[in-house]
Amino acid sequence: MRTKTLVMAGAALALSLATSQAQVYSANVVGYCNVVMPAGPSLTLLASPFDNGNGNSATNWLDPNGTLPNKTQILTWNGTGYNVLAKAGGVWPAAAATTTIPPGVGFFVVLPGTQTTAITNTFVGTVVVNSGGSITNTIPTGYSLWGSPIPYGGDLITNANLGPVGSLLVVNKSQILTWNGAGYNVAALSGGTWGAQTAPLSVGAGFFVINRGNYTTNWVENATY
Repeated sequence: MRTKTLVMAGAALALSLATSQAQVYSANVVGYCNVVMPAGPSLTLLASPFDNGNGNSATNWLDPNGTLPNKTQILTWNGTGYNVLAKAGGVWPAAAATTTIPPGVGFFVVLPGTQTTAITNTFVGTVVVNSGGSITNTIPTGYSLWGSPIPYGGDLITNANLGPVGSLLVVNKSQILTWNGAGYNVAALSGGTWGAQTAPLSVGAGFFVINRGNYTTNWVENATY
């Protein structure tokens, strides 16, 4: 049994490789990342790059121990608006347990003003793309809410392969929006070139893609770890 530890952009990945006599390899990559949600009232855009192996439900990601305050909200995107899950009386609605947020899908968390300190949320699970592999994400027309299913941090244009030399083939005037805590930083496609991404994306953060075309397109990410 050989164990290799890789620390990348704030996510710690432990890679265990088991070798049989026939020299057949199997990989099981697990990792975690921490995301800070500011004291309330606050709005934070998150996205887990991991599969928790337990259904990836909204409350399993956010409040497995029931410690988030009342009036906390989880907002998931349905293509035209938000589905809202709100905690009240110390209890989440039944839909929270059945609302699935897969790896690489963005969602908002709203903390109420009664939360006077920041909360650190830890995403823990299996890395969905093995070392040297890739993943194809289908981007619909209009607005869609994403995160990187590969635990990358940095500029979306260069680090996550969304640049003009990357694989996201969308029409001019399409946009990428990252959340800065008070509003959006916008990168717009003009003349085949993306405008500057003014704030790097951290591991565990989400972002919007606005595809102005009338067709879906694929965004291919390659694992460089």
